Amino acid sequence: SGQPRQAKGGVERQRQREIMANQTDPLASLVHGTNPQNLIENVVKQRIYEQMYWKEECFALTPESLLEKAVEIRCVGGTHGGQRKATKFLCLVLKLLQLQPDKEIIYEFISNEDFKYVRVLGAFYLRLVGSPKEIYEYLEPLYHDFRKIRKLCVDGTYSVVHIDEAVQEMLTETFMYDTSLPRLPYRHTLVSVGRLKPRASALQDEFEAVRKKLEEKKAKMEEEQRRKREENLELEKMEAAERAAQVYRNGGVPSGKAGRHEDRGRRDDLGENKRPRSGRGNTSPEGRGTHEREAKSRRTGGSTSERTKEGDGGGQSKEDLAIQEANALRAKLGLKPLRM
Repeated sequence: SGQPRQAKGGVERQRQREIMANQTDPLASLVHGTNPQNLIENVVKQRIYEQMYWKEECFALTPESLLEKAVEIRCVGGTHGGQRKATKFLCLVLKLLQLQPDKEIIYEFISNEDFKYVRVLGAFYLRLVGSPKEIYEYLEPLYHDFRKIRKLCVDGTYSVVHIDEAVQEMLTETFMYDTSLPRLPYRHTLVSVGRLKPRASALQDEFEAVRKKLEEKKAKMEEEQRRKREENLELEKMEAAERAAQVYRNGGVPSGKAGRHEDRGRRDDLGENKRPRSGRGNTSPEGRGTHEREAKSRRTGGSTSERTKEGDGGGQSKEDLAIQEANALRAKLGLKPLRM
């Protein structure tokens, strides 16, 4: 009868030790209003308790000694195989939930660049227990980590993923590694209420460099266009000055019209010479009187028109008038006047 009692007492002590090993730290606070271990599915949690790795390697761990176990991890994942065995990664996640170490220790896990599985372990734990602001602030920088990690799938096979892909899954999915993730508000919602700053792109410096180059190129193009406009304006002024000088040389008549005026003068002279000839056949006294009156009227009209022109011009000659017109045009163009 003594042996059964001893055996019963041994089983009872073993169960008490297991209960103590599976209990949450009494000093741990509630997470999302519940026991931190309840963040792992109950069925998955029982699978973890049955693992030899949990019983042998995770017993009496501290936050400092847990880091040594985390360095030995070679894959991530939830449960696998026909019996749905839990991975070492998931066992250490549950142990972290039991111990509930300080946030500074978890931040050191995430900032560790030497051991990539330690970084993923800290990121997944923070995704379970952290606030939305902490999660975005500490997990988004991991988007720049493109190292490969092995993931143990449900069927027992391995697949290769990158750390930035795992972080993207943590921030966007609701179920990962056989664990339901707490609800996470959208980032733009936190930005709109002022709890987060707008996300800065890793290529911001390159964008600024490209923008500066484009602005410099645009400034050079504008300067070139301005210089061309000034050159065209100078050319227009020179052409206008040349036209004014040509008008002055032609006696106040533009170069295109000078030939026409000369031709018209020649035709008028020829017309005057022809008119008396047409009346030479009429030798009667009346005809000679008519021709004399017409010639006198032409001479009188011509002198009158010349006096009228001289009166209108104020006693100035044609050259003086042409010089005045040229000076008026040069004054509009900003050039020096010609001397009278």
